[in-house]
Amino acid sequence: MLTQYRACLVGCGRMGATIDDEVNDNLPFSHAAGYTAVENIDLVAVSDPIVEKVETIQKRYHVLNGYTDYREMVEREQPDIVSVATRPGSHAEITIFAAENGVKGIYCEKPLCCSMAEADAMVKACAAYN
Repeated sequence: MLTQYRACLVGCGRMGATIDDEVNDNLPFSHAAGYTAVENIDLVAVSDPIVEKVETIQKRYHVLNGYTDYREMVEREQPDIVSVATRPGSHAEITIFAAENGVKGIYCEKPLCCSMAEADAMVKACAAYN
């Protein structure tokens, strides 16, 4: 029996959820489409500061829970996996928060972050919290 994983998406924009509209292929390209295509992953929640984006992506991917604050989402949902599909300026903050709050799988879009200091802080947090 496969382990069932709980995934959350931070960022309901292009790479997080809508790039599939631009690609003429049967394979999923966005984080959300990827999670919904994998049998043993449940996309349990999405977040974005823009409530309309949250609601649209919830409907599109049949996601029960939506948030405008990723911190609240991570704390409430306790996911196994978090996708960080926001603009690069917040990648380090979100990744560190996810690691500190028990997320074991963090998939962060490129560019990973905005400086080597942020990269070092991300690696340090992930190592400290396994």
